[in-house]
Amino acid sequence: MSVKLIFSEYFEIEEKELDDHGALNICLTSDLPLFIDPFLLFASDKPEYKEQHDKIVSHLILLKEIAVKEGGGANTNLFKFPEIKQNWLGLCKYGNNGKGLGAKFAKDIIAAFNGFYSNFGEETISSATHIEKLTLVGAGIGKDFISDFATNLMLEYLLEYTQSFARKSLQPHQRKIFSVRCSYDEKLMIWKPKEYELPYFHLEEDGDFILLTPLDILTKDEAFICHSELSGNFRRIANSIGNAALRESVNSYFYKALPISPKKKDIEYAVSKTINEFPEILDYYIKQKEDKKDQATKLSNEKIEKIRGELINTLSLFCENLLESSDFFEVKPNSYKEALQRANFLKDNIENNDGYRIFYQKGKPIASEDTIQRVFRLTWYASPYDVNSEVNNGRGPADYKVSFGSGDSTIIEFKLARSSSLKNNLKNQTEIYKKASKSISDIKVILCYTKSEIAKVDRILKAMGQQGAENIVIIDASPKVSASKVV
Repeated sequence: MSVKLIFSEYFEIEEKELDDHGALNICLTSDLPLFIDPFLLFASDKPEYKEQHDKIVSHLILLKEIAVKEGGGANTNLFKFPEIKQNWLGLCKYGNNGKGLGAKFAKDIIAAFNGFYSNFGEETISSATHIEKLTLVGAGIGKDFISDFATNLMLEYLLEYTQSFARKSLQPHQRKIFSVRCSYDEKLMIWKPKEYELPYFHLEEDGDFILLTPLDILTKDEAFICHSELSGNFRRIANSIGNAALRESVNSYFYKALPISPKKKDIEYAVSKTINEFPEILDYYIKQKEDKKDQATKLSNEKIEKIRGELINTLSLFCENLLESSDFFEVKPNSYKEALQRANFLKDNIENNDGYRIFYQKGKPIASEDTIQRVFRLTWYASPYDVNSEVNNGRGPADYKVSFGSGDSTIIEFKLARSSSLKNNLKNQTEIYKKASKSISDIKVILCYTKSEIAKVDRILKAMGQQGAENIVIIDASPKVSASKVV
């Protein structure tokens, strides 16, 4: 069976064609943990990107005007935005169905525009308005807003961008006409559909289109303007405020809000309290980021290269060794045996088929727990089992829950041997998850990069009386000597 889970492989084109178009070679089995950073649009020299940034901000200002004018009586549907799943970007490790911006977001942003962020769009300190400002403090609006909102407002551009590639690089049978709501009519206050000829992904239920995204507007983890940096570097940001009187007032207020020996939560509280007293701090912070806009592209490029090396190339290489036996997709007696077989397949591929190479780059280990979880997901391609990643049943998320009907389920946990919390996690975590979800079985998969890590795991398991347990799969991902070099 041929496994083609990367865009270029699925459509049988050279990856260079995507590179020449400037597009990301996406994975078609799970979202890649990337999102559009509006600041990269702002910082770009490309006129079309600057135009998109202005479009995004203008629409948000339009929504603000509605929120201020109509208050709690505003039509909340205008403030709701679905996740655009067809770009295969986001945090979903299994599939591409995210939540988007729903009723809670609509309520929060209407309240924000009538409260703390009432001056949004009227800034005088920064050179432009930035939607990321709404995620910095106090409004209950998270960074997922940046991704979903920007993608929705850029959808028309992204559809044209994808259509251009499809018509140039794909065969007629690989394309299909789709009608997509992407053009906002300000007078009618509705989203109107337009037709595009797009890559056709027939493996989706009833088929669907695929949306490509330019690499140079993507980032990973955090946007260039983000709460974590504002909070973590608050002292430096406050000290660099040009207005001397304001700088002195901010510092005085901030330090008075701190206890003698502040902990992280105390600092977070003091930062939030100070910003609420001096909201213009946000604009000074954003102005500082604008002054460093040349850094944004460089940092984003580094993050993207890291993703390409650690994840996309990892998935491609893994697919080459995946599912060579024709019976791999046959339904097994239960979820535990099915999951254990796939965990052991992963182990064999890494230990005996040079699969360990996918977890290294330039001789250094690169895989996080997230990476191995996504690779493991590939072994469930086309499986009839229900495979949910990070399912939360009341006690925190488990990595995977595999089930076949309501009475047959297995939890799989992935750990790196180098983790300092490995021992406690092995003792407690899966038992908690099992109790919460009533799963009948569990499997633990532990990735080891060195022989000393393997020895460490053996000691822990021996002390727990679990050494040699079938449901604990230890994977030796240490570099191997090529068979051709063995004398």
